[in-house]
Amino acid sequence: MVYWDTSLIIKLYVKEQESMAVEKKVKAVNQAIPITSLHELEFQNALRLKRFRNEISEVEIEHITTLQQEHEAIGVYYRPNINWGDVFRISLDLSSQHTHITGSRSLDILHVAIAKGLKVSQFITNDNRQRNLAQSSGLTIGLI
Repeated sequence: MVYWDTSLIIKLYVKEQESMAVEKKVKAVNQAIPITSLHELEFQNALRLKRFRNEISEVEIEHITTLQQEHEAIGVYYRPNINWGDVFRISLDLSSQHTHITGSRSLDILHVAIAKGLKVSQFITNDNRQRNLAQSSGLTIGLI
């Protein structure tokens, strides 16, 4: 299983730099993308921030949200069972072991903790701090 950071998932719906590269990588991996409540929060908030910045309209947000839900319904995404107690225990361990070195933020730590709990084969992100944390915690990094 490959774990995708939300910032890459958003690039599948909003054309940004690297959108094409992300799309190619998703097709090459050819696996359903795990999506969690954390992804959902970040995805929706990223859309609303783009609206705040006048980068997209409310109609575009509704279209993107509907499209993402349709993709989930046909199996582009799936929702793995997450034990949130374990995620927070792993997160606390990651924070104490790595934040003083990597400068990781709480949301970065949560993503890495989820990925570790799911025992993923690859962790894919373009966020340097998140990548450094994932790598130092023993995860294999996938590149775009």
